[in-house]
Amino acid sequence: MNVLLILGLVLFTCTCLWVYVLFLSNTVNKTNTKKIVTDEVYDDPCERCRKLYAQEMHAELQRYAQRQLAKNYGNTELRRILAQSLMETGNEQMAIMHYEAILSINPHDAETQELLANYYCENGPKSRAIELYEQIFMYDSGNINAVETLAKLYEDTQRWDKAIEMYKMLLDAEVDEARITELQYVLADLYTKTKNDQEAFEIYRKINQNDPENLEILIILADLAYKNKYWQDCLNYYKKIISIVGDDFEILEKIAQIYVILENWNEAVETYKKIISMEDKNSANYIYHKNELCNAMLKTGECDAAISILKELNLENPKETSIAFSLAQAYSLVGKYQSGINLYTKLLDELPPENSEIIIRYISDLICSWAEDLFQKGEYNQAFDKFFEALKYDEDNDKVYYELGKCNYYIKSFQDAIGYFKRAISIKPQESKYYFGLGCAYDESGSVKNAKIAFYDAININPTDIKARIAYAISLTKELEYAQSIEQFTEILKYIPNNADTLYNLALAYEMIGDYERAITYYKKAIGENSEHKEAKHNLELILGEPYVPEEKAPAEEEIPQEETPEIEVIQEESPQEEAPEMEALDTDDGTEIKYDDSMFN
Repeated sequence: MNVLLILGLVLFTCTCLWVYVLFLSNTVNKTNTKKIVTDEVYDDPCERCRKLYAQEMHAELQRYAQRQLAKNYGNTELRRILAQSLMETGNEQMAIMHYEAILSINPHDAETQELLANYYCENGPKSRAIELYEQIFMYDSGNINAVETLAKLYEDTQRWDKAIEMYKMLLDAEVDEARITELQYVLADLYTKTKNDQEAFEIYRKINQNDPENLEILIILADLAYKNKYWQDCLNYYKKIISIVGDDFEILEKIAQIYVILENWNEAVETYKKIISMEDKNSANYIYHKNELCNAMLKTGECDAAISILKELNLENPKETSIAFSLAQAYSLVGKYQSGINLYTKLLDELPPENSEIIIRYISDLICSWAEDLFQKGEYNQAFDKFFEALKYDEDNDKVYYELGKCNYYIKSFQDAIGYFKRAISIKPQESKYYFGLGCAYDESGSVKNAKIAFYDAININPTDIKARIAYAISLTKELEYAQSIEQFTEILKYIPNNADTLYNLALAYEMIGDYERAITYYKKAIGENSEHKEAKHNLELILGEPYVPEEKAPAEEEIPQEETPEIEVIQEESPQEEAPEMEALDTDDGTEIKYDDSMFN
């Protein structure tokens, strides 16, 4: 019985073990089958990751994607899905690392560039955002979003010039009026920050055209015009402001100053009168404005009225040197030089010693003006006495030595003139007219080489000194340095293109080097400008071998043969457009005649 029981238990146990083994075998087979199926269905890692992403199984996705990327680093699509998953689960830094990796694999991936650029734009560093947007802009210059973002980034990082460039592109592409105005304001502000007042002025002027009554813009425009010395524009804007807000004291002051700058003395007088009528007599600027009024009145010829006002002011304010100076100038204008000198002499006794130097110079200058007046009247002895009296007050007054040089030149005392011009130069070596006077005196004394040096020094200091350049060119001609003479006369024609004597001198220089074609051309042009130019007509007929009769109807401008000449440094200032001074003919050694300026100081 026991044996049977034991056999039964053994049999039962074996049966259970067999069933369990079968179950385990079946489970393993199912698992293997499932794995095989899974691998067969998702043999593309990107597709599996997309399924996991759709099921929001981010942890499984990230583990799986990392394993796959270890096998295939360059799979940018898989890396993009992983980065999206990391970004969604808050792991931004790791996501950005993967986006950067995508760009390192494919630098032209526009989608990743823009995604990263937007991220860095919001979170920094802005330098990386700028770098990425610049790459986007490089390959797609019409990308307005990139241009606008770059403009803001440049502005935020204070790269003003780059910001201006981007905003200008936006402005050129914009069609909406409101947006255009907004961009104009931004650009104007940027130009102001970069101290580019001229461009700021132009932008604000465009804004003003659309909103002419905007007081804030008018004030900005007036201030910018003042900075840029656009005096007429400035005046117009200030007048417009006055028409809106009424008479404003500070604005009227600026208007008066501009009238003085523009030498519109009548308007200056009226404006200063209005200012004074609005002002308290005890205010600090009352005396200043009265004095300015009188100075303007002197310019309009109201000398007696100005003197009357200045005398009253001087009595009330005897130590105010500006009033004394204006009154002395007024006395000078009406020929009352001694009254002016007496006024300054009185100031010398009343003012502290530290102020004496400037007063002494005023006295010296006033006596010098007196001497000039006497010389012009032909009273030479009295004139020279006054010049020397002026030097007693200020022996280093360069103006007196210059005027002494001029006077000695006119009375043909050339050696004395040379000495005085040299003395003036030693005191004030950067005054071009002193060298010009010295050159003229040397030339008249027969020292052409020294004259040439002095004229050269004059134009070296002031390249737009036309008289000095003419004299220098003539001295070169006298020294037979024709090529350099031609360079100078050519330069002179840029300033006075229709000057017959300059055209004649240029033609003469060409004739001297045997270039008859150009000589004929310029002789004809000289005659065209002055039909009575005898020297030009005479020389032209000698070259042609027959009489020359100008055509009655002016022909088309004859093309002048071009010749390469070295560039001459020229300061770009307003070219003097004055009439050519009276000329006299001077003979050169070979019998030709050149035209020289005899009225050099006029």
